[in-house]
Amino acid sequence: MYQEEQLIEQLGVGNLPKERQAEILAQLNYKIGEALTAEYSEQQINEYEAIINDDHDVIDAWLSQNVPDYKDSPVYQELASGYDSDPEHINPAKVFASLAWTQVNSPNAQDTVAKVIDQYRQELATQA
Repeated sequence: MYQEEQLIEQLGVGNLPKERQAEILAQLNYKIGEALTAEYSEQQINEYEAIINDDHDVIDAWLSQNVPDYKDSPVYQELASGYDSDPEHINPAKVFASLAWTQVNSPNAQDTVAKVIDQYRQELATQA
């Protein structure tokens, strides 16, 4: 996963005002989502949207079927340990399920994300 600071650096927009950086990151997230979902079926998109929308039934069913021992995962444990200090109290099972779902359904996601970042960096450079 990419941190915002890394993305700002990769995109070469660190000198821009924070508000513009936030707009660029939002656009990048949209482009990444668009690129990843282009390869999904409608059923996959619906399932992923349910996970992102924190549908507990879908999350529990998907995790039970695909990662039944997820609570033993160091990634889940790290997410769960930060829950109390998270001001938004984002469900750690939701975050874990969205990450695991992407790994299962988009094994090339990392390559796709890197490609989108590179293309957007080039697009931003031509706009400057």
